[in-house]
Amino acid sequence: MKLKTILTVFLFAISFIGFSQSNCKNLKGCERKLCELNIKLTAAKKAGNQNQIKGVEDAIAQTKKNCTTKTVNKDLDKKVKEKQQKVNERTADLNEAIKDKEKIDKKRKKLNEAKVELNKALAEQKAK
Repeated sequence: MKLKTILTVFLFAISFIGFSQSNCKNLKGCERKLCELNIKLTAAKKAGNQNQIKGVEDAIAQTKKNCTTKTVNKDLDKKVKEKQQKVNERTADLNEAIKDKEKIDKKRKKLNEAKVELNKALAEQKAK
């Protein structure tokens, strides 16, 4: 009987967390940020992590005090710029690797040409 009760409570908690996370996705701006922080707070309380509880409570207080559409948009803009910079860096790395491959191919071609010339010279030497 106890196992069944524990299992029921556990499944309810999991479905509640999943439900609340999906509800946050329907929100925008400061409301979404607060919703996500409240989910973190619930998880921290459930885990009994006092340091995390304090940190999330502070984040909630700061968000309530300072959050505006402008600050949320600024945070999102910053995130997009960081991700764009990462894409730019990876593109440059890829282009450099392509150039290096082209250099290797040119060097390999020159080596093969030199070997052909060597073989011709060896053949001429043997013919004498």
